[in-house]
Amino acid sequence: MHCRIISCLTMLFLGGLDTAFAEEFSDRLAFFGESRLRLETADQDDFALDATGLTLLVRPAIEFRVSSKLSALVEGEALVAIVDEFNDGTGNTPDRPLIVDPNGVELNRAQLQYSFTPQTFLTLGRHELSIDDQRFIGPAAFRQNDQTFDGVHFSTRSLGTTTLQAGYIRRVNRVQGNDNPAGRFRGDSYYVNANVETPIGRLGAFHYAFDLGTPEPTPADDIFSSRTSGARLDGRFHRDQYGIDWEASFAHQRDFAENPVDYSANYWLLGLQGFVGPARLSARFESLGAGDGQSFQTPLSTLHRFQGAADIFLVTPQEGLQDLEFEGRWSFGRTGPFRNVSTALSYHIFEPETDGPRFGQEIDFDVTAAFGSYKLAFTAAHYNAETFATDTQRFFLSLTHQF
Repeated sequence: MHCRIISCLTMLFLGGLDTAFAEEFSDRLAFFGESRLRLETADQDDFALDATGLTLLVRPAIEFRVSSKLSALVEGEALVAIVDEFNDGTGNTPDRPLIVDPNGVELNRAQLQYSFTPQTFLTLGRHELSIDDQRFIGPAAFRQNDQTFDGVHFSTRSLGTTTLQAGYIRRVNRVQGNDNPAGRFRGDSYYVNANVETPIGRLGAFHYAFDLGTPEPTPADDIFSSRTSGARLDGRFHRDQYGIDWEASFAHQRDFAENPVDYSANYWLLGLQGFVGPARLSARFESLGAGDGQSFQTPLSTLHRFQGAADIFLVTPQEGLQDLEFEGRWSFGRTGPFRNVSTALSYHIFEPETDGPRFGQEIDFDVTAAFGSYKLAFTAAHYNAETFATDTQRFFLSLTHQF
């Protein structure tokens, strides 16, 4: 519907020109985007007041195919808080818990993409990045404001069973937004990631060198600058009604660029998931180490996907962090007017990587469903603190529309 409207408007605007040219021009245009209405609440024992946020995101985009190989894309983003009883990170209500969905209008993406072949392309400008499981580089798409990257990205799948990605990042536009001093990282960062298909799964190697300074002096200034090298394996064995997935990763991280701390830390991941029909059970162990005054950090990842939905461990504690997670998921398929209905229950045990008492534990429950072009998602998270942070409950209810 929206594409037809754009086509009609384009034809009207170009009505005085040659009809064939106007039709070709309108065919090269595509208009799309998404909107998301979210209710989020947070109750933390160290705040006298709770937080409630009802926010609306509208993210329209337009893409123009200059030629069969070259395309240009511009995407805007508008975020407004209908109910703003929360701290958005800019200091507006510091007596309430943090919900990082600040008001604002900004340019989310502005990119040129050139396709050398259907499997090889180069992207220049402000764009999104999603590499592997998004543990080191991701769009942080759960939050209303995307994380985007200014720079150059190259990707190719034309090397047989090998996938290669590499790029340079000049600026990171973080989810905190333009008005937050920590909402931007600037520096000369680069990354290389390669994966090859093997009989036991996809085997990958990576190197990430992040130079992450903030425009204004903040506690985050340069402290997250790091260089990380590692390897990852993920594989699967599936039959019609049953199967198993596995993943494993190791990485070593050191300080980089202007980081004032000279440190070294390791990362480990082991995960196993099995399914029978609609039921899935999984166990996952992740360890972010600590050493020489700083712990292993992943500041450019999609952080909400890891270590619980309560968002307690967005920054790794100085003692490091070990997360043992168990999850059960059930897919109902179609239920009444809804399709792709699923529920999940997960349990986390958080401990320091160094010796010490347990940090705490968390239980998360979520339900997702789709109907038409809409997606409905509900999440409830309860963190029970033992020695780190305080008891925290968060609830999320989102309605997303793709157009």
